[in-house]
Amino acid sequence: MSHAPMWTAAGSSILAEDTLSTVRSALEEGWIGGIHLYYGGGGSGDPVAFSTFGAFHRHVTASKPGDLFIIWSVARLRRQGLLLVDNRFEAPSEIACPLLSRSDLVNVREYLAQEEFNEIFAIKSGESGELEATMTDLAESYEDRFVNFSQKAAESGNAICVLPLTSIDHHEFYLTKAKRPNEKGEVPLGGAY
Repeated sequence: MSHAPMWTAAGSSILAEDTLSTVRSALEEGWIGGIHLYYGGGGSGDPVAFSTFGAFHRHVTASKPGDLFIIWSVARLRRQGLLLVDNRFEAPSEIACPLLSRSDLVNVREYLAQEEFNEIFAIKSGESGELEATMTDLAESYEDRFVNFSQKAAESGNAICVLPLTSIDHHEFYLTKAKRPNEKGEVPLGGAY
């Protein structure tokens, strides 16, 4: 007989005031991105990225209680020299030019090839100002999930950054790792994600 996990108000809440303050501060410096894992949903979760606190807060409050968020600060990773790619497209829009250079693509492929299960997390700005994110490894559809994703960002003013997901998937690199609380302010102690 399986038992449902206990819920507690002492757990790490994505809506706790100190967590929200940390997120606000990070967004003052630049983008944040991460993974939204669904409580009881299984799978690897969905990549998410935000450039404003409003977009982040809307997404989190629309999620289900128990959902887990692992979030990184792009600015912090940039300061630590951990970004694989960090480009802004500055050319006039009438000039066809890729956002990623050949050396950027080689750098990303080399990182992915270092270990069998290395993954990347990429964030790009889009036409509407909203950010888009994707995750991939070499075994998955690298061309569709990353190369085509990045080519769509090659418009004037757009930007892309690529994070070495496998290398930064540790507590010392997280901006926050917290769960969406229920109406009582409680988060599950465990649960399948």
